[in-house]
Parts: sequence; structure tokens; C-alpha cells
Amino acid sequence: MGKSRKSRDSLFSKNPFLDTFKLVFVGMFGAISAYAIIALYSALFVGTGYYVVMKYNKDRTKPLEDLQTGQYFGLVLAFLGMLPWLQYFFMSFAMEGGSYAFDSMMGGD
Repeated sequence: MGKSRKSRDSLFSKNPFLDTFKLVFVGMFGAISAYAIIALYSALFVGTGYYVVMKYNKDRTKPLEDLQTGQYFGLVLAFLGMLPWLQYFFMSFAMEGGSYAFDSMMGGD
């Protein structure tokens, strides 16, 4: 029993690959946790905004057809929930603009 524990301890104590694995594992866990927190923030605010918009909706009208005061607050909440993802919206414009500019420089359609 004592010998197997000693060999296990020596294997794990001085293994540089294990230290690298630990660092990578902790780093990936931190990155995934950050995205999970952002997703929860977005779901909370967008869901609350949707609920407020639907709650203050006039009878027999579409949700954003005749806006009430409470619905404006719901739209602000939904917008705040979408703020972390706004960068990807603008990135798509930049990619399309760059593609269009390159095509026009090269004599494309």
C-alpha cells in the first residue's frame, strides 16, 4: 500500500504536464463561467422586459402597436439585456462592409 501511494505522489507532484493541464482547465472554467454569467444576465433582463411589455399591453392590440408607459420601461430592460451581444451585431456590419469594399476594389460586381 505504501509503495503505490509514494509512486502516485511522485507522479503527480513533479509532472509539468499536469501543472499545464491544471492551468488550462482553470482558465477554461473561468472563461465558460464568464459567458454563463453574461447569458444569465441577458436572459433575466430580456425576460423581464418581455414580461413587462406583455403585461402593460392594451387589450386587442399587438404588443408594440400602441405603446404604453410601462412598455417603454420593458423595452429599456430588453435593450439592457441585449447590450453584451451588441458587439457581434456591429461586427457583422464590418465584415460585410469589408467584403463589399474588397470586391469593389478587385473589380467585382
